[in-house]
Amino acid sequence: MEITDFSREWLETNRIGSFAMGSVDRIPRRKYHSLLTVREPGHGEPLNILLGVGEHIEKDDRLFMLSSFDFGDRTEPKGFQHLRSFSFRPMPRWIYEVDGMTLERTFELDYEKDIIRIFYQIRGVRAPMTVALRPFMLCRPWHKLTSENPFLNGASREVNGIVSFRFYDSLPEVQMRVVGQKSEFATRGQWVKSIFYRTEHERGYPALEDSYVPGEFRLRVEQDCSFVFELGTDALPAESVEARTAPRRSVGQWETVVEKLEWAAEKYLVSSKAGDFHSIIAGFPWFGSWGRDAFIALPGICLESDDLNRADAILRSYGDLIIEGLVKQGIVADFPEKNLIMTGIDTPLLYIRAVQLLREQAPFATDFMPTVCRILNALRSGADKRVRVTDDGGLFLQPGPWAVTWMDVLWNGQPVTPRTGFAVDINALFLNAVKFAMDWARAHDPTFVREWASIAEKAEGSFLKRFWSDQFGFLADSHDGQQADFSVRPNQLWALALPYSAVSREMGTRILEKVESDLVTPVGLRTLSPKDPRYVGRYAGGPHQRDHAYHQGTVWPWLIGIYADAVLKVHGESKMKKKIHPLIERLGNHLDTEGCLGHVAEVFDGDEPHESGGTPAQAWSVSELLRVARRVSK
Repeated sequence: MEITDFSREWLETNRIGSFAMGSVDRIPRRKYHSLLTVREPGHGEPLNILLGVGEHIEKDDRLFMLSSFDFGDRTEPKGFQHLRSFSFRPMPRWIYEVDGMTLERTFELDYEKDIIRIFYQIRGVRAPMTVALRPFMLCRPWHKLTSENPFLNGASREVNGIVSFRFYDSLPEVQMRVVGQKSEFATRGQWVKSIFYRTEHERGYPALEDSYVPGEFRLRVEQDCSFVFELGTDALPAESVEARTAPRRSVGQWETVVEKLEWAAEKYLVSSKAGDFHSIIAGFPWFGSWGRDAFIALPGICLESDDLNRADAILRSYGDLIIEGLVKQGIVADFPEKNLIMTGIDTPLLYIRAVQLLREQAPFATDFMPTVCRILNALRSGADKRVRVTDDGGLFLQPGPWAVTWMDVLWNGQPVTPRTGFAVDINALFLNAVKFAMDWARAHDPTFVREWASIAEKAEGSFLKRFWSDQFGFLADSHDGQQADFSVRPNQLWALALPYSAVSREMGTRILEKVESDLVTPVGLRTLSPKDPRYVGRYAGGPHQRDHAYHQGTVWPWLIGIYADAVLKVHGESKMKKKIHPLIERLGNHLDTEGCLGHVAEVFDGDEPHESGGTPAQAWSVSELLRVARRVSK
């Protein structure tokens, strides 16, 4: 599909979680825009290595430049004026027209290594000219910005056509070369100062950065030709020239929403370089590999595509990280360290749900059942001091300076959306987990059955007593032990959607009526009813404004998944398809024309026209839309 809105973004990823991202017009607008951000540099956090590669053509004393930078008060050079078309599947491809010539530029990120390749084809050459390629280097942690640094080492080493730099002693060596056309590297050692990242500025963050240009590759071109620029922090391969002068295009048709989402979903799957850890990146460009996100995304990305081995590998990877019987919520992006961040009490419960869904398809999922029981036993024994299992089958969240549900924003050390006490989604997931474990344990673990029998027996009744209101006709969002909070939020849908539920079909019908009246939009579900005085309809502004809107009305597309499950369970397949189809159509348009092309954003405004925001490419947005789109298309 050809793209004409050149302010849109594109994304490429590889198997080890590294990525490239930028704008179609190649004007960097985020500090995360780069042609190579390395997930595992060998130590520390990910590194943004390469801001871009600028091309210019010298012909008949004229200069044509194809790159562009925003300096705040001006954009220079204006290479986008030569851009005629852009496409992003199977990989990013730009077509420029320059003085009667056509230059095609195709980007490839190596699937296995931290190496990028830019393939060039120039057609319509009528007179000799010089083409120069200038790498704009950053080599800094991905969340930070860099300024001109006198300690940067610009000395180069050239061996067999490969030019190497080690800009700082603590960072990986960077190698680069041109293949397919004779070239020479001319050292420049120049800083390009005060590049302005407009999106960072709009989001309330520092937005000025300097980039270092170590030199340029110069090529003498006298006829139509093809060549490739390579750069990487891994060693460049010594393969034949012919193998590297054309991109390795993946084969596929991307006509339906399902096919487009399948193309996107693969980009979130990640394995460590050592191959000993497998997960799902929560979102690009600034998220890492987090348990909660991985377990919500796993059904759509792995199970619905019958990639059961990948699902097994992900669950085993997290199973290995169980400490005191709990699956930790976050894994830092530095995979080898496997440091742990415990934030979400829903994470171990979502792990159990993922096992439950896998078990429906694969007999080997029974191997995870002892882990399921260990998780529940750990919760009951108080492994996490912020929660406790009550005798009547509830899971109580202690008040404190934490936010342990998916509505997890903290501001000045306090939760923006406090849901302490009994949260409806946590308790629905807990009830489901206990019932699921009990069904297995009756034949395999009599001790577990004996210890949990009383809790399991009381769980459904206590759930309804705490959350259901016959007067209101829907479930409370939380209950502090004394009083219920009947804020209208989507979390109650878990009580309808899960296999084991305390909610009757009649209750489910009434709940869905309320949810559809207040929360359902064309792009997903609001996190709070617009009728609530705390509702915030726009997700915009600086960090404070965004954090206070994040779960106070902002729309999340991933909630389409549990909404579809709830409708299916209450009303059946035909009605589910009818209700979900318009949402799939609207988000299908978003895939092709908005935000990060080919992907689904993290959030949208609660108010019309529902502009996208947050992370421009979010795993659970893609995966849950894919999961329900497959069902609707059957």
